Amino acid sequence: MWPTKRGAKILRWECDTPLAREMAEYVEAPDFLSFCIENADRFSKRDWLASLSLLTVRKRFHTSLPQFQTYSQRLLSAAELNFPESVHLLLHRYGVICYAPAVWRLLPIMTARVPCMTPKQIALCAWGLGRTLVHEEQAWIVLGGAVCSHAKEFSLPDIAMFAWGLAAVDRTAPAEILALKQAVRQKLMGKGLEDESSQNLCMLLKAMSKLTPGDKRFLQWLLLLIFEAMEAKTMPFAAQGTTSIWSALAILKWRPEDQQLEVLCEESRQLRLDHTFNQDMAAEIARALMVLDVKDPRLEYQVADYVARRGLLLRSDTLLILAEFFAARQVSHDLAWKRLGVRVQQRGIDLSLQDIERLVGAFRRAGRGNQRIHGMLSLFLRIREDQAKYGAA
Repeated sequence: MWPTKRGAKILRWECDTPLAREMAEYVEAPDFLSFCIENADRFSKRDWLASLSLLTVRKRFHTSLPQFQTYSQRLLSAAELNFPESVHLLLHRYGVICYAPAVWRLLPIMTARVPCMTPKQIALCAWGLGRTLVHEEQAWIVLGGAVCSHAKEFSLPDIAMFAWGLAAVDRTAPAEILALKQAVRQKLMGKGLEDESSQNLCMLLKAMSKLTPGDKRFLQWLLLLIFEAMEAKTMPFAAQGTTSIWSALAILKWRPEDQQLEVLCEESRQLRLDHTFNQDMAAEIARALMVLDVKDPRLEYQVADYVARRGLLLRSDTLLILAEFFAARQVSHDLAWKRLGVRVQQRGIDLSLQDIERLVGAFRRAGRGNQRIHGMLSLFLRIREDQAKYGAA
């Protein structure tokens, strides 16, 4: 949520109030939300922002909690009065927790405020809308108009964040994309990258790969900058950025040249050591390796090691992707397969009939199933077949 030092500093500032320090002592989300509701009349704007930020790390938090609905209604009821000049902060915080209803309610305030916003504020708004998949045409027209008029004033992080928002909602407005690309070229052409963040470059690459996959000239230029920086080690690459490169290459179906591929594989061998490496990244890496037909033990080990450590927390969708990857690449990591076997019995029922059949096929091809695993998968298949015939109970 706070990928930069500046973001962490803002979070510390928000939480440095008596009420924020008091609410931070509540570890469980229901208790935390009850405290916020009881003390809502005493909350300042800073306290409300701190509460939204702290919510993301409370135990057992979910937006379906009745207390959260009451809390959010209380916050939004006074949003026009308390947050007219900082609605972008609310959009960002609600984006972090992926709560689209609040974002929809804030759109009128945002739309009216955009002409007075700074580039960074506009970028935060676009990110919030993209994160919650809010594709309200008029809101995006207003945001896009601001980009077209002031793209030269946007920093590279702002451009990357705005492009990410466009890609998230599949908005391919030519004028907006052209303005962003021109601004990127202006900031990077013929200049060193020492002061830039690899995360911004990787985010741009992935967003533009999705928005304009046919613009090979721009994408190859951006990819070349990334590979040069990676090979020269002029900037560090975190797990999210490295994963974005693999994902963009898979979207474009571009297999790098041997030298570039070696550089990327070598950089990727540290993925498991990054605490931000998660199941979505592991699944994205696995998918990219399959699409690009890249067979490298350095990458396969990163994925297998993650499953061995965190496999009991996999969702059903990532479970399927990783099981098929293991079967296709003949991964022999016993502990990773054991984790998959346990998790498939817990979450396999969440999949569709076709996906359960794919999961059965993966375990059979790998020869890793046993009577218990195949028995549970057979039960899940019968349940889905009955639902297809007779409907859900």
